[in-house]
Amino acid sequence: MPIVPYINPNKTPPLPPDTLSLTLLPPLLAFGGFGGLWLAATALPPVLLLTCPAQGSHALAILRAYWAGYLFQAVLGLLSPLIFAALIALAAWFMSRKLDPKTRKEARLAPFLLTPLFLPLFAAMMPGMLSADGPLALCGLAQADIQQIEAGGTQRMTVFISGQSHPDLLFTDQPEGWQVARRSIFSPDDGRGGITLCFPEALESTLDPEGFVVTGRAYDQSWDGVQWYEVSYTTNFQLVVEITPVER
Repeated sequence: MPIVPYINPNKTPPLPPDTLSLTLLPPLLAFGGFGGLWLAATALPPVLLLTCPAQGSHALAILRAYWAGYLFQAVLGLLSPLIFAALIALAAWFMSRKLDPKTRKEARLAPFLLTPLFLPLFAAMMPGMLSADGPLALCGLAQADIQQIEAGGTQRMTVFISGQSHPDLLFTDQPEGWQVARRSIFSPDDGRGGITLCFPEALESTLDPEGFVVTGRAYDQSWDGVQWYEVSYTTNFQLVVEITPVER
């Protein structure tokens, strides 16, 4: 009489090694892949600027590059659950392509068992995507500024420009030649008060260092001998498009 091994009906049999790997690895690989896509979206504007010609409007090129980056981030954020599921399916297909059909059929749902553990992470991204300073809103603002430049409807002021500059926090990690600096400007209408504009690096070279406003000094000293400029800039990002010296 053949010996039949005893099987305890109350004990759950362990998952086969193939099924276990298909349960654990695809979600982890998909999460890493999504993180890689997000890093690519944040690095997209500087990469696009490297391909732009030096001629033409630097402000327009910067806005177009950041519009593409914000759009990429917005799509990734809003469709993150679907993209995550698609990456899991892709990883599972790649890992199971050499399995026998029976095992592949039995383990077809195994890669998605851990998916609910990752969904709260993607749900936490949604408020940031839809906020007033999120990628979706910034994409719309950049598009409006692009249309404003193309239509020739930028704002214009005749101003003095401060000699103090600071790196812009929004347009960051720019390649050489595409840096953006923040400077205060002073107009006759504003008196001593100033507003801050963003100056592309290409336009910084057109400024006369001897004609800057020296802030922190007396009014007559600060305004004495400074250079006037006609400045054209966008409404939303206040990115300077043109600078023209003006004789007064």
